[in-house]
Amino acid sequence: MNVRTFARITLGAALVAEGGMALRRFEARRRGFEAAARRASALGRPLVVVGDPDAGAHTRLVRAYECGDLCIDLRGCPRCQVMQAADLTAGPVPGVADDSAVVFVSCVLEYVDDPASAATELRRMAGSPENLFLVFVEPWSLTASLYPGARWAGGQEGEDITMTPITTTRKLAAAGGLLGLLTLAIRAARR
Repeated sequence: MNVRTFARITLGAALVAEGGMALRRFEARRRGFEAAARRASALGRPLVVVGDPDAGAHTRLVRAYECGDLCIDLRGCPRCQVMQAADLTAGPVPGVADDSAVVFVSCVLEYVDDPASAATELRRMAGSPENLFLVFVEPWSLTASLYPGARWAGGQEGEDITMTPITTTRKLAAAGGLLGLLTLAIRAARR
């Protein structure tokens, strides 16, 4: 196999993997929101959506979920009828009592200042793990390392939410790897 073919295959595989993960996240968001909405309806609880459904690059094009009965976001959610600007890390969200809601969170903990404080607040509102529906960016993906504002990568195992910092070294390594792949592909295309 020559360098040109190798570069094209490698770059193509990286793009397919990232695209596949974006589609997987979209589907996880859609399914998670639907499950949270069913649970909220069955329990007679409000559905609290944490994170503007239109804040991400992909979600501006096609919405995977709606705003629920209340949408909470640090900057607010302009398209939601019932929204509240709130910082999950600053203590109890006003108007949401302990153990009172079903909570759906999509790719938010990756961007907060203090994910442990945010997780505590999410658990407070939900009351139990069965009332908390979380979607994460895949921690190993380029998106996790390079998406603007991303500070943390992680996920959930059982009831445990684990987030690790995205260091400058990690960002540089991911950017360097991507730049290397692009350079190989461009050089190979010129041959």
